[in-house]
Amino acid sequence: MRFLNPFKTLVVCIATIGACAFSHVNAQEQLEVSDAELNKIATAFPDIQQVNMEAQQKVMKTVEESGFEPNRFNELYQAAASPEKTMDVSDEEKERFGKLMNEIQQMQVGFTQQIEKIISDEGMTLDRYQKIAMALQRDTELQNRLRTLLEQKQQ
Repeated sequence: MRFLNPFKTLVVCIATIGACAFSHVNAQEQLEVSDAELNKIATAFPDIQQVNMEAQQKVMKTVEESGFEPNRFNELYQAAASPEKTMDVSDEEKERFGKLMNEIQQMQVGFTQQIEKIISDEGMTLDRYQKIAMALQRDTELQNRLRTLLEQKQQ
């Protein structure tokens, strides 16, 4: 996980709220998405992107304030996420890392709630939004339709 890189694609931004939790949707299943639904997502996108940027900044600040160098934190994070990766870590560093991860997870809850509110304010259910987010991850035609709407909104 690299906290310094901004989210560059819509798919990553949309997936932030946990669309992967709905992996029960068959990957081969074609989801019908109306232009009105895509328009709601395109309208919500700038606000979701803003929450993501603020989240990254707050997480980086929290990491730095904890005394970890960002690179060391990323190494520990990757090692924690990968069971086959081992690192030489002191007990004190493990404890600090654990506390920091708990703090970041609590922050993530708040960010997720903000994004959920943005979605509901656009008149979409979270379930429908997540299903469309999953479809966007695999359907290039749907991605192109959304990209076109986003470009139109920017003009």
